[in-house]
Amino acid sequence: MTELYVISSIIILPLILFGLYARTRVNRLYQKYSERPVKKGVTVSRLARAMLDSAGLNDIPVEEIGVTLEDHYDPRRKVVRLSRRVSRGASVAAIGIAGHEAAHAVQDGTGYPPVMLRNSIAPLVERMGHLVLPLLFIGILFGRLALSSVFIGVALVFFFAIVLFYLVTLPVELEASARAIRYIEDRDIADTEELRGVRKVLRAAALTYLVALALALVQFLNLFTLYRRK
Repeated sequence: MTELYVISSIIILPLILFGLYARTRVNRLYQKYSERPVKKGVTVSRLARAMLDSAGLNDIPVEEIGVTLEDHYDPRRKVVRLSRRVSRGASVAAIGIAGHEAAHAVQDGTGYPPVMLRNSIAPLVERMGHLVLPLLFIGILFGRLALSSVFIGVALVFFFAIVLFYLVTLPVELEASARAIRYIEDRDIADTEELRGVRKVLRAAALTYLVALALALVQFLNLFTLYRRK
């Protein structure tokens, strides 16, 4: 167990640095491909609406928000939210992002199993995430008392749920990107070069989810080692 703790502690810093690189790459590619309009001039709002309607999701609205790179599909309120720059644009980056978020709505509307699992555990994970650190702090505060292991054990269970959430999120994100690219390609919305840019933007975003999963797993292993020591 000591070896596992040492190994996980060693790789956590490179993972954090790689995560910063991944976020930087997303921003860089977003800026680059936001300046490249799609030659066929398909507007993002029309793309998202058409993608939803083609899946029979006519009742899901597409709303505009003011925060950049906070585009998302809200499964609770059943709404696709696109940032103003994306929603009003017709760039390579914009059609990729809009297609990806509309694809999440299609996943939800068609009952895609991994997204159903993620949606069901998301509210629990959100609550558990706020309790992990307090439980760990209390567990460490109790030192070698038997009660210490109880608190750390509960924190371990909660953190495992977080790891599971990230584990389920990765295939959901990858499938949404693949679905968006397939739709854009099948409808001949972008040419070969533009489609290459869409793939780059979406792959860069997917990399951030992969790093998040790796970091959560390493932190879980550290916590598990701490629990075994008690």
